[in-house]
Amino acid sequence: MANTNKTNDLVFLEAQRHFRNNTIFVNSCGANYNDDYKVHGAKAGQEIRLPVPQEYTVRETLSMDTQDVEEKTVPLTRSVIRGVDIKYSSPELTQDIDGFSERKIKPAMTALAAKIDTYCMDTVSDQIAQAIALPATNLDRTDLVNAGIILDEGLAPRGDRRLILSPQAHGDLVIDSAALFHKAENLNQQWTDGIIKMPTLGFQGIGMTTNVSTHTTGGYDANYDVKTASTSGDETLDVDTGSGTVKKGDVFTIDTVFAVDANTKVSTGRLKKFTVTADSAGGDVILAISPAIISTGPYQNVDSLPAVNDDLVFTGTLSTAYKQGLAFDPAAIAIGFCDLDIPAEAAYAERRVEDNISMRIIRGFDMNTSVCSMRIDVLFGVKLVIDRWATRLYLP
Repeated sequence: MANTNKTNDLVFLEAQRHFRNNTIFVNSCGANYNDDYKVHGAKAGQEIRLPVPQEYTVRETLSMDTQDVEEKTVPLTRSVIRGVDIKYSSPELTQDIDGFSERKIKPAMTALAAKIDTYCMDTVSDQIAQAIALPATNLDRTDLVNAGIILDEGLAPRGDRRLILSPQAHGDLVIDSAALFHKAENLNQQWTDGIIKMPTLGFQGIGMTTNVSTHTTGGYDANYDVKTASTSGDETLDVDTGSGTVKKGDVFTIDTVFAVDANTKVSTGRLKKFTVTADSAGGDVILAISPAIISTGPYQNVDSLPAVNDDLVFTGTLSTAYKQGLAFDPAAIAIGFCDLDIPAEAAYAERRVEDNISMRIIRGFDMNTSVCSMRIDVLFGVKLVIDRWATRLYLP
């Protein structure tokens, strides 16, 4: 029994180690764990509410104007299950745990980590409305500075900002920063590994992954206008005169609507960006958008409401695929993991939490074929919590 327990411990440790080593995006955001379902396990679809920082308006008179405290939250539904299954013989596991880890567990967990990172990046990228202008050719330090400016204007904290790039964009940045002054040991390590090793232009963590999201823009033309004036709080926009599809994740501005500082409510001088949250066939339609258009109150985010005949300007060339880098503060994005149930019928089933990631492993044996099997599962969800603390980088 002692040897069996030791083997189980090693399997779990190796699985969790290889998983965390390959979740670039999850590691950058930080995983969240809720132990409400520790005893009986959760079912897909369990929801928690995530608090959003309180915002206020400031009075300009001596008379007190007490505000209602609006505790805003956003829902995070843990409804996504991803798992990987392994077949093996009993001697493989019990006699050569190191070889079993390298040949079986490592490639399985690498694949699982990639799938989860890809899902999270795809989901969050479409939810983020802010985006920097398209690079002319290669990503360079100017694009990073522009991304930082957008985060500054959104009052995102400094000190722990993260950047996730595609391999090509990351390589472009390494080359572009070659002539900048750095500590000799850092620069030497960067050129040896070909990976950015130091805080760069306000970003404390820079990750490179092949799992960045790719967004293909809709087939929209340049003729879309506002058909009906909006009211504060609207999460839809009535448009007409244009043609061509509009895709979930498309980013656009409205030519008279500017973003405001979250504290002062004064215009930043930058047009407010919105993202489309559902595919549309285009034409005379009502688009579902995010964030909501709010022109008054503590959560005001625009200086004025869209008016009839205001022009929409979409980011990117129509029907074009763009990889999406992300710049963000980790608190902008929530990735939550939850305990799965442990079936009583299983000969061996265990669930453990490491670095806020709950993972379940179930092992079985087929008497007919004398083959062992193992399934590894995680239950999670991902949500953009504070939209102004994140921005996309359309990569060439």
